Amino acid sequence: MKFKSFLMAVFSLSLTLALMAAEPEQAATDKKTQGLEFDGKNSYVTFPHIELEEYPEFTIEAWVKDWSGRICCQGKQGDPENSIWISIRAKRHSTGWESDNGMNHSIPVDPNSIEGWDHIAMVYDEFQQSLYLNGKLIHQTTAPAPGPFDESRLFFLGAQEKWEDTQTKPAALFGKGVMRMFRISKVARYDKEFEPADRFKSDAETVVLFDFAKPEKDMLFDASPNKNNGIIYNARWVDLKQD
Repeated sequence: MKFKSFLMAVFSLSLTLALMAAEPEQAATDKKTQGLEFDGKNSYVTFPHIELEEYPEFTIEAWVKDWSGRICCQGKQGDPENSIWISIRAKRHSTGWESDNGMNHSIPVDPNSIEGWDHIAMVYDEFQQSLYLNGKLIHQTTAPAPGPFDESRLFFLGAQEKWEDTQTKPAALFGKGVMRMFRISKVARYDKEFEPADRFKSDAETVVLFDFAKPEKDMLFDASPNKNNGIIYNARWVDLKQD
């Protein structure tokens, strides 16, 4: 009888230890994915200037949901200053860059996915501009390298820096929607159609990586070693369901 009780105690202890060991894994599974919601009126993020003209190739990419307007931009609107930007579902605005004295190389991007997440990537490689939407090549053309850029300009997420002194806000052309991943790489990551990764990882070619993994009220942390951390203005943290 005592032996039976001993066996039951051992079994109970083993079960308890197994459940405790499983808790961290379960907690990781249950951890909510975070994103930033931009209101299309006042929300944006700024981070340090990126010297894109120094890279012979690069990739700028993002995951966004129900998005319309500017996803990102560096530089002001108007010639002769050059800028580079990504916009989707944006009336009278496009995606691309300017070179030399404001020569425009851009096209409109209007996703068919009215609801749900969109991955967009802009790639420069050997005088070629390529745009991928959800892994599908939607545009490819010969284009000179973007820039040169004004090094005093910050990089914006969700908007573009104002270009007139009469404008009352630091930013303009605001984007609306939710963003959960953003990465700039000093390499052409895509040269053919692909299945977009759900999460981005930092590697030796990563310049900036915002994975939204450490929610802070006013800071967006760069997960790359470069620590190009962003400052959040009026964008709201939201919990996202795992797809």
